[in-house]
Amino acid sequence: MARSKAIRVKGIQDVQRGLKNLGLTARNSRTEINKALRPAANLLARGMQRAYKKEFNRFEGTRKQGRTPTWRTIGITTAKKSREPGLFVGPMKKRTTPIKVKGKDSYNLAEMQILGNVRQQPRKNIFEATANQMESIIYVRVEKDLDRLLEKMIKKSGLR
Repeated sequence: MARSKAIRVKGIQDVQRGLKNLGLTARNSRTEINKALRPAANLLARGMQRAYKKEFNRFEGTRKQGRTPTWRTIGITTAKKSREPGLFVGPMKKRTTPIKVKGKDSYNLAEMQILGNVRQQPRKNIFEATANQMESIIYVRVEKDLDRLLEKMIKKSGLR
């Protein structure tokens, strides 16, 4: 799935500067901020999983033994190659059951259903719709968790 659609939290750079002033390195502050962002990302991932089940799981069919349910492939990935803190929420290829299609690894089914393929027309993007719907809830949660992080770091540094 294209990672161009994102919910961006403003003020992260201020938190990073504050953590740097408290003595944390850039890497450690990024890790701490990602830890604070994870509960909000979990909320969004669960919301996307519910929306996916509602949209695509119309019937309870039998599943081949050992296959991962498609809704479970929706999760959180840490932005490891970025210098800035961040988490990606959406379908993940690494959690899928490996299936070969024309000799190559298949796409994640959740992503394929949104993008479409030769046999299937693209469907409504439930990931973007859920993110837009839950945006205010996520901002409130992130703000609360980042405030808690700063309070914890201030106490740890002995300024209070």
